[in-house]
Amino acid sequence: MTDRMRRKVLLVVSAGVLTFHGCGSSRKTLSPEEEMREYETQFNPSEYNPDVKTIVSEEVRSEGAHEEKQIELAHPGPAELVSGFRVQIFASTNIDDAAGQKEAAEALFPEERFYLVYDPPSYKIRGGNFLSRFEADNFLRRVSERGFRDAWIVPDRVHKALPPGVPPSPPNSDRK
Repeated sequence: MTDRMRRKVLLVVSAGVLTFHGCGSSRKTLSPEEEMREYETQFNPSEYNPDVKTIVSEEVRSEGAHEEKQIELAHPGPAELVSGFRVQIFASTNIDDAAGQKEAAEALFPEERFYLVYDPPSYKIRGGNFLSRFEADNFLRRVSERGFRDAWIVPDRVHKALPPGVPPSPPNSDRK
């Protein structure tokens, strides 16, 4: 084979390699752990919760008009969100553990509201709608006495003047 032919073959092979390499995906492939981490940072479980009003109207249709009046009174509308405090009693990356702790806290303190907050990658259980640090501190003491020893006070957006026993209507975005 002559030197000229070798150059032509080398040129053709190089062009083929560059063509196929250029057609490949430019996206970096991620490991399963990296994909999960990326997904968790963008995941917002609130987007998947059905609207409370939708659930209520389905219950009303199935149970009749008498129940509708009671439900109407129980859901006065969205409560105003203001700066305040909550007591965080639990944090985990496992939603099932967090939901179990929320149920346990609600059973121990039926007069208080507890919220499951997703702050990637953790699920946090926070209780109360306290306008002052003093109120939150009193609740923190009660919570600690009942077994939540790692609880602590966190500043948060809380529902102002929410009547007892009435769940708040979900606002468009309760989180920052």
